[in-house]
Amino acid sequence: MSTKVGLKRIKPPCFVELLDLKDLARLTCAFEKMPIPIFSFHYDNEIYLSTQLDIFMGRPIFYYVKAKEEKQFLGYKNSGGIEETISVDSPLFPAYIYAPVIHLEKLPKLFQKGFESIKDKMEKSLSIQVRDLASLAKVSSYKVLFEEPPLPLFSFKSDDSNVIGAFTRIDEIDENSIFFYTVLQEMPAYNFLKYSASKVGEVGFTNRVDEHGNIYIKTIKLARKHPLVELEK
Repeated sequence: MSTKVGLKRIKPPCFVELLDLKDLARLTCAFEKMPIPIFSFHYDNEIYLSTQLDIFMGRPIFYYVKAKEEKQFLGYKNSGGIEETISVDSPLFPAYIYAPVIHLEKLPKLFQKGFESIKDKMEKSLSIQVRDLASLAKVSSYKVLFEEPPLPLFSFKSDDSNVIGAFTRIDEIDENSIFFYTVLQEMPAYNFLKYSASKVGEVGFTNRVDEHGNIYIKTIKLARKHPLVELEK
């Protein structure tokens, strides 16, 4: 009985397209204690690789890319600022971090509705603009105090603005996520934000994550505007 009630509360998911496969690998592997599982499924004659990162107002949030192939693991490594991603059936190379790929037989009908034209009808997350990257880094990195990885930053274009921000909650039990963001002059060319509490003025983007004394926050590029974000004008 309780299972049926719980299922009724689940809304069609929100599928958010990432720019490319490296963004998915970075999202699921970089800095995670355990890589986040990836789901593989076929829809409309395409192969999708996706991962669930959040739930908002009863709606699961999946980040995905379209893929040319589907194997058992997605491997990721960052060496000297150079990222590499591989799709393999066996995790044989120890230099990589591997996210397991779970193959779905078919996409549930409820989930198929997430690809239909319902995005404009979805509830929007409360958006709050912060003054600068240093403030955004503080929002993203507070979980480091609890020995958890920083919250990922998502970058995308919204109309004529270059937006970067992170989803968080004031109360972990609350499903109402808040999107803290700032606006950049141009989209970040690098994949991580470097931040140090002792050198706040030196916050900036980089591909290297091996300098001691810094906190590194992964930046994930979206293919288009986030469907749950509506910026105040």
